[in-house]
Amino acid sequence: MNRQQQIDDFLLEMHRLAVARLRAEPARIADVAALLARWRALNGETRSDAYRDEWNQLVALGVEAIEREACAPTEHAAALRNISPLSVLVTQQERGALLRAARRASP
Repeated sequence: MNRQQQIDDFLLEMHRLAVARLRAEPARIADVAALLARWRALNGETRSDAYRDEWNQLVALGVEAIEREACAPTEHAAALRNISPLSVLVTQQERGALLRAARRASP
C-alpha cells in the first residue's frame, strides 16, 4: 500500500469515528460549524471554498448527510475528507492511533 492510500485509509477511519461521536453527542455539530466559520474568518477566500461551502451544507443537513457524503468510497468523498472540519471531534491521541493502524495495514 502506498503512502497516499495509507492517508486515505486514515482519513476514512477518522471520519467514521467523528460520525460516531456526532451520533453520541449531537451538540458537537456546533463545534464543527464553529471551525468552519473560523476558517472562513481567518483565511478569507481560498480555492477550497467550494468544499467548505459543501461542508456548511452538510453540517446544516446533519449527521446522516455528513456520513453519506464524507464516508462514501468515492473520489469526491476523499477530497471532502482532505478539507474536513470533523477533525475537531477527534483527539490528537485518537488521530495518532488511527494513523499507526493505517500504517500497520500496509503490506
